[in-house]
Parts: sequence; C-alpha cells; structure tokens
Amino acid sequence: NWMDVADLNFDNSDMREAMIDAMKYWVLEANVDGYRCDYADGVPYNFWKQAIDTLHNIPDRELILLAEGSRLDHYNAGFDMTYAWNWYSSLKSVFNGQTATALYNTHQIEYNGIPAGKHKLRYSTNHDESAWDQTPMTLFNGEKGATAASIATIFLGGVPLIYTAQEVGRTATVPFFSNTIINWNDHPDMLKAYQDALNFYNSSAVARRGTNTNYSNIDIVCFQKELDGEKLLVLVNVRGDQVDFPLPVDLQGSSWTDAFSGDPVSLTDTLSLAGYEYVLLKQ
Repeated sequence: NWMDVADLNFDNSDMREAMIDAMKYWVLEANVDGYRCDYADGVPYNFWKQAIDTLHNIPDRELILLAEGSRLDHYNAGFDMTYAWNWYSSLKSVFNGQTATALYNTHQIEYNGIPAGKHKLRYSTNHDESAWDQTPMTLFNGEKGATAASIATIFLGGVPLIYTAQEVGRTATVPFFSNTIINWNDHPDMLKAYQDALNFYNSSAVARRGTNTNYSNIDIVCFQKELDGEKLLVLVNVRGDQVDFPLPVDLQGSSWTDAFSGDPVSLTDTLSLAGYEYVLLKQ
C-alpha cells in the first residue's frame, strides 16, 4: 500500500538484471561503500543472493550490506547486518520496569543462529522509531536514562547506530517528509558522554569483539568482555534511583582502571550506582 514504491515482479529476469546494474553503477561511479536495503524481508532470498554475489565480484571493493529486516537467510544471501528490533523493544521494557536480565537474554536470542562475523544493528532509536515512537529522552526518562540506554546498546554487542540528534537530547520526533531544525548546542554534557563512549569503543578491541560473561540482576545490566587477556567490565543502572549491586565472587577484590577517567578502581563486595549511572572498567 505504499503509493511511491512499485510492486516489482522478481520472477522477471530482465528486471532483476536492471536492478543489479543500478546497484553496480553506484558502487563503480559514485564509490558508495555499501547499501542499506529497505524492507529487505519483502524481497526474495534468491534475488538478494544474486545481487550481493554480483557486488562482491567487483574487484578492489569492500562493501557493507545492511538489511532492514530480520530473516536469518539474509546472512546467507551475503548481508553483513540486520536490524535488532527485538533489542529495541527489550531496551524500552527494561528501562521501564522489566528485569535487567531480559536485555542479555534478548542479546543471546538475537544472535542465535547468526554466522560468525555477522551482526545485528543495535539502537535506542532509528529513523522509523523517531518518526512515530517517542524519542530516547522520553522513552528512557530523561538525559541520564537516554545516555545509559545508549551505553548498554553500544557495548553489549552488535554494531551501534546513532540517529540524528539523539546525542544532543532531541525531544521532538522527526517526521520523514518535513524539515526539522536541530539545535546542536543542546545538552553539551550528553554530547560529551556520547563522544567519550564512542571514542573508547572505536579504540578498544575488547569493547568491539570481546566475549561476554553476564552478571546482570534485576536492576543492573552487568557484563564482562574479554579478548586476548584484556578485560572490560560494564555496569549500567537501568533505574532512576540508587542501586547497591552485589558483585559476583570472581570480581570481588579485583583491581581495574576507569575507562574514561583513567582512575584506579578497587572492587569490594558491593558497588553503588546512582540513578542511571554507568561504569566502564578496564583491566
């Protein structure tokens, strides 16, 4: 029922070749480095396989292929990522009362059956949700909650997506087909938090590729990532009030470094986190 989208016949080989030629054109002539394929679930697997195989046969090109969809066969067709819609739903539920353990469970379920090296695109808002759902400032109860939700999204797993102006606390939705003015000077502390988090993420192999161990409880998302002897411990309070988090025995008495400040941190048996506070410790 989309008035601006043709209902194409994917049984027509000439149409398929024309579509693939158009995709090749933008790679070869405009030097695009990949495609986000809208409504990928509505297109047959065999077309995606044919198209992506053709694109991958272009010499000296490394392409990123993102499917706006959730079918597992997108990965076999050659897509690198699909959308993490279940993550988004779980994130909203956890920050509004559901047990924090549900977020890690969702992470595991979403990655079940995904081939090695493939990923989910994780977000606390995106272009669709920002148009008709509330913004993170509302969904996650203000600046601190929105930032905490992003920290969990960035570090637990998958590839993080940042959508227009969530990093400066945009409160208004952004309709698709109208002009929206963004005040990029809003919420400078929030912007700094995003910059610090993403700079660390991009510079840290363990943050991006480490293996997770889950320590979450009802109020705290807590997990440790490990890669080649390096460790990262992430704790996120998903509640607006202070929570005293009982640390697991294997973390008690351990020494860490704050990932942002560089200060030394020695863990005891409990760690207190203020409302929506997050802590990243490296070792």
